[in-house]
Amino acid sequence: MTMRAWKWSLISLGLAGCAGTSPNLSTPQMQTPSLGGGLGARAVASPSPGAVAEAALPPLEVVKTPEATFVQPPYLQLGNRPALGQKTEGLELLWIAPADAKLEEWSVETRSLSSTGPAGSWKKITGKLSAKPVAVGVIKPEVVVSAPLEGLIPGKLFDYRISKADKPVFAARARARKSAKEPQRFVVFGDCGQNSEGQKKVAAQTLAAKPDFVFITGDIVYGKGLASEYVKNYWPIYNAEAVTPDGVPLLRSTLTIASPGNHDIRSTTLEKTTDGFAYFYYWNQPLNGPIVSNTKFASPLGSADTKAFLTASGERYPRMASFSYDYGNAHWTVLDANAYMDWTDPALKQWVESDLKAAQKATWRFVAFHQPPFNSNKEHFNDQWMRTLAPLFEKYGVSVVWAGHVHDYQRSYPLTFLPEKPRDAAGAVAGKITLDKTYDGVKNTKPTAPIYIVSGAGGAGLYKNIEKGKLQDFTAKYIDDTHSLTIVDLTDKKLVARQVAADGKELDTWTITK
Repeated sequence: MTMRAWKWSLISLGLAGCAGTSPNLSTPQMQTPSLGGGLGARAVASPSPGAVAEAALPPLEVVKTPEATFVQPPYLQLGNRPALGQKTEGLELLWIAPADAKLEEWSVETRSLSSTGPAGSWKKITGKLSAKPVAVGVIKPEVVVSAPLEGLIPGKLFDYRISKADKPVFAARARARKSAKEPQRFVVFGDCGQNSEGQKKVAAQTLAAKPDFVFITGDIVYGKGLASEYVKNYWPIYNAEAVTPDGVPLLRSTLTIASPGNHDIRSTTLEKTTDGFAYFYYWNQPLNGPIVSNTKFASPLGSADTKAFLTASGERYPRMASFSYDYGNAHWTVLDANAYMDWTDPALKQWVESDLKAAQKATWRFVAFHQPPFNSNKEHFNDQWMRTLAPLFEKYGVSVVWAGHVHDYQRSYPLTFLPEKPRDAAGAVAGKITLDKTYDGVKNTKPTAPIYIVSGAGGAGLYKNIEKGKLQDFTAKYIDDTHSLTIVDLTDKKLVARQVAADGKELDTWTITK
């Protein structure tokens, strides 16, 4: 891309003023951003209350980061916080530091923001910082530092500042997790970290959409989930210092959550690639999932690096492969859908049922994992083993099941599935499918069963090979010729989803109303 073309694309994205600076995160949520392709004129939802006031917030403090302060700059995750806070919220702030960095030298402060006056005073966080050394195999020794950001006002923007030896070295603005009463926007995509032009454009569209959080449906980095692949294919695209054609400063200001895919935790062992299974080093997500024995897990253990791996991953291995969490008025059940998992196992199936049953007070229930149960592409067509859980999704009122794995976009009709046979050797599950074709997402917006979405066009090479040249009957929408992301606006009564191409063109839109 030429510099002239890039500047024009920034104008289309509404990011021209962000080049070389921190993004302005005070833009209102729930308002359709200008994404190019005419999307700026499409009104998806009214601005959230207080949006005009938020636009008048004081500017972010400018902090210069000395060279070599970070191996990788700060990024936001949920941490082990599956439930909404009672009165305040929390997030986990992480960064990767050189191995010789001393934990006691670091400190973190936060401050509240006001649209009617100056920002609040900086307050040092009360929670203790922690550090996990990562020195496994070929990985150059480093430490992942974690800082708990507590006492945040739900749904409000705040600033955070990191100091080293009492000198500020980094600052950013972010938004606390929203309460059940607030509208929210999130972005979904998967199969992304390949350092492709498509990945970079999807990243830019994501930043322009200004979501409250991003959910990645697995295959975070290619091709084996290595620490070295995060360095090449993840950090520079999603946590760049400024908006450029090659990356955006997304992770430092936007909560990101992910389910692991086969390329994250199944495609290798530590014997083959000593920097594999990096998902367990760099992600910090809820630890409320089922306990899975190593006999059912793609275990990296058994090599000379086992002790170092367990030190680096801590309690996250293997517990963090499946979990659940709440965001606003929605409950998410996130499952490890890799082939070694048998979700017909009574204990595992009971965990899913108990989790969904306990979430009945949530307005929306979503399930997310990597391998889609229903797919019209020849690639991974028989990877159907997650179909066995469909009856539970129907029983407990799941609205949408999000997946990736197949590198395209697919939307099913609302459907029910009754398994008739166990999973076969190829992974296929035979059964009876019943479709609700009266639902079109435009005139009829009340589906009678879950909708299954494949949003796997986040940046990896696209799959353009329909199974036997014909869409399956359950497929309502199929797009395999462009990278894309799903943008979802959610209120108490309505879900509005748009599939947006890497160039900003709207590909699909559908609505669910309660």
